[in-house]
Amino acid sequence: IANSVERRKINKDDRKFLAWLSAITVCYLAGYKTLLAFSPYFDFHIWNELPLQPCNIVAVLAIPAALREDGFGRLLKSFCFYGGIVFAPVALMMPVEGFSGVPLFSVNALGFYGFHGLVLAISLSFGTLKLYKPRYRDIPGVLLVLSVLAFLAYVVNMILRATVYPDANYFYTYGLEGNPVLENLREWIPIDFLYELPLLLVMTVLCMVITFLFNGILRLLNLRKRGEINN
Repeated sequence: IANSVERRKINKDDRKFLAWLSAITVCYLAGYKTLLAFSPYFDFHIWNELPLQPCNIVAVLAIPAALREDGFGRLLKSFCFYGGIVFAPVALMMPVEGFSGVPLFSVNALGFYGFHGLVLAISLSFGTLKLYKPRYRDIPGVLLVLSVLAFLAYVVNMILRATVYPDANYFYTYGLEGNPVLENLREWIPIDFLYELPLLLVMTVLCMVITFLFNGILRLLNLRKRGEINN
């Protein structure tokens, strides 16, 4: 009983820690977006800097995901876990215009790479802190959330393009010049938003690989721990 109580206390502390880390990450995002307005290396438009890109949403949703323990909380955890592990490295490896080829210690570089590094750390922490254990049956829910968010982003894009900002492109529903993957998909399916549908298949495969690797590593660690106890 004592061990169970202690474990629940540790779990509660871990959830609070991750919620605070997520909140700090959101503040970091807001701070660097604000400083971008004064950066000579960045073409700043406020309607293009709303927190509506995938990693932005992961950082925001990670706060309630860390604090909630119900079914909806698990859905949020699964999305933040898989989403951050997939989206953050992609952003880091293929930065969009304005964040590549800039000075290392510029606001652009420190903000963009620092933020996505934090998002990746948050996502991994859901697993390493044992707040979330990935399961294959969680993947459809992740894909559903991602699809709904992408559609809502597309609606926002249409509204912004029709009113205040004609280049709105959250979730890159209108394509992304310079990105070979999205450019090829756009040529194959020349329809806004719908051209991204094949990416759901890619996301499914990546989620399955992440689940397999994470649970495999967890089993190895448990076997090693049992071996040390027996010895």
